[in-house]
Amino acid sequence: MIDVRQKSSVGDTAAEYIVTIPDEIDSDGEGLWKIVPGGRSFGFEGDDLAEFVRLCVLRLLQVGAVPVRHAKMGKLAWAEQTQYGTTRDEIADAIVAEWLEAGGGNPEWSWLWFVTRGVLQTSRRWQADSQKSD
Repeated sequence: MIDVRQKSSVGDTAAEYIVTIPDEIDSDGEGLWKIVPGGRSFGFEGDDLAEFVRLCVLRLLQVGAVPVRHAKMGKLAWAEQTQYGTTRDEIADAIVAEWLEAGGGNPEWSWLWFVTRGVLQTSRRWQADSQKSD
């Protein structure tokens, strides 16, 4: 069990970080690319870092976030990722396992995000206007 009283270099605790992690899920979203380095800022590595990531994912799911990736096609910005399971614990465990299987490093910006269902269903993709040149 990690010590959630652990402080980062800026003075916040891991517990405070976990509580506030959902702050952007109803707008820009929260990316795993920020969570992993966030855990490292508290000195977590190895199993402790995996537990920190799992606690952050659980917190996001508890407040209604869903795991998504950027949509490659269609009008909506996000594509829900349903392959992780149905319960919060299954989803969190599967996400952490996938991250660890990929090497446990800092995920790419585009890897996995969390947004509310409302954002998932309404956010439009940015599409560049294409102009044909003659």
